[in-house]
Amino acid sequence: FEVSQAMVSLEHIRTLPGIINVIQVALGFAALFASCFIWDDTNVAIQLIYKGFGWQTLIIFILFVHWIVNIGILVSSILGRSVLENLDKLRTLIFYAIFLVALIISASLESWYADLSKITPLFNARFITTCIFNWLLVISQIGLIAVTILFDR
Repeated sequence: FEVSQAMVSLEHIRTLPGIINVIQVALGFAALFASCFIWDDTNVAIQLIYKGFGWQTLIIFILFVHWIVNIGILVSSILGRSVLENLDKLRTLIFYAIFLVALIISASLESWYADLSKITPLFNARFITTCIFNWLLVISQIGLIAVTILFDR
């Protein structure tokens, strides 16, 4: 039994954009996990709305959309049908730039909340952790744009 090369291709993961894509999927999951899963002693919950931190829902939404899109790009590339291959370089850069702006907004709001939540120990460590993952996503998105500018068709 032979697996067709057209069905599964791991070549994307071996490229610089592929490596960044895998890193973004991992960072996105870590940011969402830190932001949404609340554990306090033996109580565990998924929290999407925070009292007193209304913008947190927008942050979670941006992180979730970015994560899902990155999973889609990764899976489509592994299956040999990259969703980005139909876009020219300019449209790919615009696509990446839109996510960069959204991630900067998300990271900036999370930075603000990390400072505001000093008096709430349950949220402070969570917001700081999410903030770090958010800024790492911003850096990786800038790297993806730079790689596209320098090396893409």
